[in-house]
Amino acid sequence: MKANNKKYFNTLNDYFVRYLFTDKGSEVILLDFINSIMINAKMKTFRSVEILTPFNLKKNKNLKETIVDVKCITQNGTVVIIEIQLQGNSRFPERILYYWAVNYSKLLKDGERYDELTPVISINLLNFNLDKKTKNIHSCYMLYEINNKKLLTDHLQIHIIELKKFKNNLLSKDLNCWLNFFTSKNVEASMSEIVREKPLMEEVHKKYNNFIKSKLMMMEYEKKEAYLYGNQIMLAEERRLGKEEGIKVGKEEGIKEGMQKGIEKGIEKGIEKGIEKGIEKEKYSLAKNMKKENMDINLISKLIGLSSDEIEKL
Repeated sequence: MKANNKKYFNTLNDYFVRYLFTDKGSEVILLDFINSIMINAKMKTFRSVEILTPFNLKKNKNLKETIVDVKCITQNGTVVIIEIQLQGNSRFPERILYYWAVNYSKLLKDGERYDELTPVISINLLNFNLDKKTKNIHSCYMLYEINNKKLLTDHLQIHIIELKKFKNNLLSKDLNCWLNFFTSKNVEASMSEIVREKPLMEEVHKKYNNFIKSKLMMMEYEKKEAYLYGNQIMLAEERRLGKEEGIKVGKEEGIKEGMQKGIEKGIEKGIEKGIEKGIEKEKYSLAKNMKKENMDINLISKLIGLSSDEIEKL
């Protein structure tokens, strides 16, 4: 994986996305992206945005701190939060709702009235299929009464875009261009066509060129890519090893109990033990693969948790 090769660039890398949408002068680009989603959902667009800090600091130690990739406020006070998520599971909707709730609850200060609340729009770009039962690329969720479909309030608006389902020309023109950019396997090859379809994307292309020319930003980009690359391999491998080890251990424990119920319990316990063993085995396999990619030994050590000496011997 050579991120400095122009033929490969992960446009979903959150370090790059934050630069693209929140760097000085990026308001026009960010506004266009948000409006492309609003247009596709047949909703009102916005005239301007102001970029905000993405941090929601906890007020006490018992609360969870949240950080979104991008956060902004529109001219009418609507807050928009954007998240890029490369991995997830069936419980991801609860995470989306929690992040929306945290940002909504921050809108009022002590003593302010509820009529001073404004909508919070959550936009989520997912690089995995959240709902495998539908072919929907862009889904929008709001609060409706289940029988007459009456809208309770427009203050909750959650947009989910499942990039794995994306096929060109299935959405509005503007959103098609944006998703072509975010799903591109070769930015250099695809940008000319994207810019021809949507001239504003020339500004996106300039941002991209500035990014890849910056040694400091590319260094951070590569660190993130190394982490994501390692995390993906580790998750896949630990599932495989955990399942194999779990079945083996589970059968043994089940046989000892002498009952089918014991086998089921044993498999469950075995899977837990197997995952632990799998993770430990995978550390060495992962470090070996990253070393083959000529990644820095100290960076591998920091990401994987093995010593530099152990990695050198691989």
